[in-house]
Amino acid sequence: MISHKSLHKNEEMDLLMSVNHRELDHESLNKSKELITIIIPARNEEGNIQKLEQELLAVLDPLPFDFEFIVIDNASNDRTGEKFKEICDRDHRWKYFRFSKNFTVEMSLTAGYDLANGDAIIVLYSDLQDPPEVIPQFIKKWKEGYDIVYGIRKVRLGDSAWRNSMVWVAYRLINWFSETPIPKDTGDYRLISKQVRDALNACGEYNRYLRGLISWLGFRQIGIPYERRPRKSGVSKAPFWDTFLFAINAITSFSLKPLRLFTIMGFGMIIVSLIAIIMYSILWLTGSPPPGITTLIVLSFFSIGLNSLGIGVLGEYIGRIYSETKRRPKYIIQESYPQTKTIRK
Repeated sequence: MISHKSLHKNEEMDLLMSVNHRELDHESLNKSKELITIIIPARNEEGNIQKLEQELLAVLDPLPFDFEFIVIDNASNDRTGEKFKEICDRDHRWKYFRFSKNFTVEMSLTAGYDLANGDAIIVLYSDLQDPPEVIPQFIKKWKEGYDIVYGIRKVRLGDSAWRNSMVWVAYRLINWFSETPIPKDTGDYRLISKQVRDALNACGEYNRYLRGLISWLGFRQIGIPYERRPRKSGVSKAPFWDTFLFAINAITSFSLKPLRLFTIMGFGMIIVSLIAIIMYSILWLTGSPPPGITTLIVLSFFSIGLNSLGIGVLGEYIGRIYSETKRRPKYIIQESYPQTKTIRK
């Protein structure tokens, strides 16, 4: 015969086991939530930070994912670091890292990818010209099976006509020179999967053009058009000269065409010279050589200019080889918050 006390004890055990099962199910549900990393490169963006946090969280908090926010401060000299640390104090999902000097935006992105823990990683610049409202579309395409989802800039509001024209030409030149197809009118606003990030981290070159490098990796890719917004605070960190050097870096990172073009030009100049020698010889033999040396001077200056340009292109490639052989750290993180330490990568 079973006593009431035994029955009561059995009921308590059943209840305890039921509660434990519910707790385990809840923990399993939380653990199954996918993590998405948002990389935020910044330099002197104190005027945009409050609005960045508001807009970003308004878009992301309703989504059924966990998020972490990694801020890479490229040695700002305003209150950018102070403002991001305030966010870190009230939201544990945010992490702040400061470079010891300006290591360029490409290294800011590289550091962000190195530090990311997410199943998917998204880059969003702190100037808010790329609207956070596009992020759910990126995530949707990723869940459909795409490893790389990049934004295509339909309109560049707020930029001057000459700058838009220059950027339009630059993208098409880069794409024409590149031996790897690189989507036109795309920036760094994109999502990549963890698998793509791991493949990217296996690429060890120091001189980087990440837009081209990510395209070179392959995987399943798709673009989403969007309108780029005008900058509301601060100034552009990409003046004409930086944009020009950026295009040179992009071309020399993914193409040998400039060198091959000068090889073709060299052969062409030899053929033209041979034809000119034959023509001048015939004219001299017939007693009617061309008067003066104007033609020779023009040809000489043209040849000198072409040779100088060719040497410059060759020097650009040799310089890149020199930079790679030094094997210096790609970047140095002077400070991380909440923890402070020096990181070299």
